Amino acid sequence: MNARATIVVPLLRQNDAWLDQAVRSAVEQTARCEVIVVTSRETPQSNHDVLRELAARHDNLRVLFRDLPRGFPQTVNFGIHAAGTNRIGILLSDDWLEPNCVAESLEHTTDIVSTSHTMYHADGVTLVQDSARVLGLADYLACPTLESQASYLTYFFLFQKAALERVGYLDESIGDFPGIDDHHLIWTMLEQGATVSIVGKCLYNIRDHDGERLTLADPDQAVRNLEKILRKHQVPESEIPRSIAARRHWYGKPMYVVLREMRPEWG
Repeated sequence: MNARATIVVPLLRQNDAWLDQAVRSAVEQTARCEVIVVTSRETPQSNHDVLRELAARHDNLRVLFRDLPRGFPQTVNFGIHAAGTNRIGILLSDDWLEPNCVAESLEHTTDIVSTSHTMYHADGVTLVQDSARVLGLADYLACPTLESQASYLTYFFLFQKAALERVGYLDESIGDFPGIDDHHLIWTMLEQGATVSIVGKCLYNIRDHDGERLTLADPDQAVRNLEKILRKHQVPESEIPRSIAARRHWYGKPMYVVLREMRPEWG
């Protein structure tokens, strides 16, 4: 196959059109990628039909079945273990990549490559106001703590597989926390000395919507899982309430709703 990178797509169940767009954006990258979609017991037949049609046209698509109870970090790790390349990215099944996302990320050889992103409403066309984040290395280096550096970085991430192995991949003991992949994992890697590069272009597209997603799960459970993360990273008990208060308003709501609450003038 001669793939230069692997893109893992964890799939529980998804709008068929969104899934089609996500997977096509991965298999049609300008840099050839191995794309691994990990399905579950709850993946509907219509999703399987979408994947079967795509696999018939793209020999770089692999569809794997994880016959175990649901679990986002477990599903991502399953795909990472199956990867046949040393560079690995994660794509959520309701999001999509710009065609040159992986090619531009591969120009860097650090443990973590982070790109900028754009956020859209459910239609995939209408921009969420003030949502495009263009990252810069100077701003990243100015972050005062490893946690703030981890919070600064965003999808798309392209990882060195060896760097993921050093930290044991996504921590399955935390549970389905919104941020287990793009905050806690990054924080853990930085603690282990991971090197970082930033592509200052919006190459990952987030679809913000009211459907099933980790950010809309039970907010109280999200807080409990966040407490686990903070204690794992040895955050002082006296600082945990402040850290939770700074994040809690993001849990249980679509991002566009939270942004609208923060900026009422948007209406």
